[in-house]
Amino acid sequence: MKVNYIELLGQRHPLCLSLSAAEALSEAFGSLEKMGELLDSQDVSRMAKAVDTILTILLKAGRIYAGALGEELPPELPCRPSDLIDVRDRGAVEAIFAAMRADAGRDVEAAPKNAAATRGR
Repeated sequence: MKVNYIELLGQRHPLCLSLSAAEALSEAFGSLEKMGELLDSQDVSRMAKAVDTILTILLKAGRIYAGALGEELPPELPCRPSDLIDVRDRGAVEAIFAAMRADAGRDVEAAPKNAAATRGR
């Protein structure tokens, strides 16, 4: 997994999309596609709730993963993530997509073929 960060209250908080986080997002929104539609919504109330739910899930996953790697973690937020985000600021939505793209777009390395096994063909 790749850890991305969002700055809240002057501190960098880790975000990541683990399998557990993907499961929680799917349960919360019905599907990841429906989640994306809410993030693009013009309804500020629906978008704010979606951002808050998504960030809560990704922040939890980020804390678990970064903590497991031994990374020093900032204190947990004293409020909902959406309480700290200006309604005009698209940075939170961009951080969400960056975290999801980072884990969804991983490179897969192929193991080299055994040259001795392929020579006789």
